[in-house]
Amino acid sequence: MTPHEIKALALDLGNVLVKVDHLRFCRRLATLTGLTPEEVYARVFESDLEPGYDTGRLSSEEFHRRVADHFGVALPFSQFALWWSDIFDPLAGMAKVVRHLAGSFPLYLLSNTNPLHFACIREGFDFLNLFTSFILSYEVGSRKPEPAIYQALIRQTGLAPAQTLFVDDKLPFVHAARKQGLTAWQFTSPAEFVRLLQQNGLY
Repeated sequence: MTPHEIKALALDLGNVLVKVDHLRFCRRLATLTGLTPEEVYARVFESDLEPGYDTGRLSSEEFHRRVADHFGVALPFSQFALWWSDIFDPLAGMAKVVRHLAGSFPLYLLSNTNPLHFACIREGFDFLNLFTSFILSYEVGSRKPEPAIYQALIRQTGLAPAQTLFVDDKLPFVHAARKQGLTAWQFTSPAEFVRLLQQNGLY
């Protein structure tokens, strides 16, 4: 795939467009449980709890109830939602990059995410208004690296898979995208991303 054949860009959300610190939530929940933040992380993010929420099998309220029950804590939904969503920060330079790219390409967001997180992101980062479409795990019922979420992106663009450049910080997700025929790069930093774009005549 030569640079001039790239017709669309698809970007991951966490640690590509915005910084994500899951441990911020885990530290807060840990104060109620007697566990370490790392233990909380393992029980939420390395279990079937979070994937069920990310793929839309659990509503926000059901997810809250399962987390509270799992840890045996009394945590009002409003407080849980605040803690759960307060994990994002700007990633320096990426808003500018997005605004530049939006002048040349349709932009797609492809993310493993959930309703509370995405509502927070939409409210806090207005550059998402520049995106043509969102392919979100909780809406399509599939999460990276499963083939179905990449196929949802391919259907959404209406392009040959290789004409869409997909960018993700996690190498297994990049490899999975390539297996579906997408052109895919690993994101390591905004500066390196811009360098690669310029090197390939895309910026």
